[in-house]
Amino acid sequence: MVDFESAEPCRGFWDDAARIRNGYLAEVPTQTLVLKIAEEVGEVAEAYIGMIGGNPRKGRHKDRSDVLDELTDVMFAAAAPMLDLAGGPEQAERHMAERLEIVSAREVAAPPSGGWFGSFVAPHVLLRRQDGKVMMLRRANTGYRDGWLSPPAGRIEPGEDVLAAAIREAAEETGVRLRREDARFVHVMHRTARTLPGPCHAVSDFWFRFDRWEGEPHAAEPDRASEALWIDPAAPPDDVIPHCALVLAAITRGEAFSVDGWA
Repeated sequence: MVDFESAEPCRGFWDDAARIRNGYLAEVPTQTLVLKIAEEVGEVAEAYIGMIGGNPRKGRHKDRSDVLDELTDVMFAAAAPMLDLAGGPEQAERHMAERLEIVSAREVAAPPSGGWFGSFVAPHVLLRRQDGKVMMLRRANTGYRDGWLSPPAGRIEPGEDVLAAAIREAAEETGVRLRREDARFVHVMHRTARTLPGPCHAVSDFWFRFDRWEGEPHAAEPDRASEALWIDPAAPPDDVIPHCALVLAAITRGEAFSVDGWA
């Protein structure tokens, strides 16, 4: 355990990296340090797969902190050979600053003229009880709108149509089993924002309502949702993700289509 009362104060990333390079890494050749980066990147991938449960045999056995630790190790692994190749901490810092200036000046390329350009598709599921309330999940540890409410939703995986993806996402996030024949299409929103992926920066959200399901709905992924609760879609709380609140309002009005963010 580090004694923070007596530990030497941090003098900057590159000075600290130089102390590591000249300390326990002093006898390691530059070539080995370069190859070490690939090993550290592999550990990032392994930790991320463990966080999302990508290996069915192991399930979710890592968390966001594990991934952040491994990403930090990649930075440390890259810093050591950079010191050697740049000629020291000042030169490495200068090179990084110059590179950062180049990268940060890049702009998102505009889509080429002509051709077809599609939007990403995101399925959303509304589980509706007999009293008319619908289920929302409070997002946690996702990196997007954590602490906000949204319905079960996600992305389409290879080989899935949008309804199949909606049913799968609902099963993963709420633990219920849904049938295609019980699905009711209620809305599609075409929205855009600079932070959205793809050349169009746009997503088409398909919303399906289910009044019947098997199982007891709950927050089935506690590492990604802190709670499940039932809300009145006609009077949603203020912490529903804004575009989701707009869709709930449109559905309440009986509207099957809306757009958001377009000029």
